[in-house]
Amino acid sequence: MTIQTRVSQDRRNASRIMSRLECNFTFEGKQHKAMILDLSMKGAFLSSAFMPPNGSHIIVEIQQPGAKKDLIFNGTVIRGNWGHSEHGRRGRFGIRFPDAPIGLLALISKLYS
Repeated sequence: MTIQTRVSQDRRNASRIMSRLECNFTFEGKQHKAMILDLSMKGAFLSSAFMPPNGSHIIVEIQQPGAKKDLIFNGTVIRGNWGHSEHGRRGRFGIRFPDAPIGLLALISKLYS
């Protein structure tokens, strides 16, 4: 019996960077706390006690340490599922950005270094 190994590769157009950034997101006028698990110029993957439905529009706000302004951007929920962690039941969902927000490239550069 032979075992073949495969090298895992990221097939996304824009690779995601692991982040663990605390943020808030707004869905239908109500704000929720979340954690950004990974981030790219085209989207992000979030974890939260509340998970908006697929196709919904959210506004994400990140308070950047040392920055004068918060980073605020729009996103559309493209997929999600529920899981359990040491913090209880959590929704994990991916969002896509319609446009890369100003300041996102600088944040990704900080995370990458």
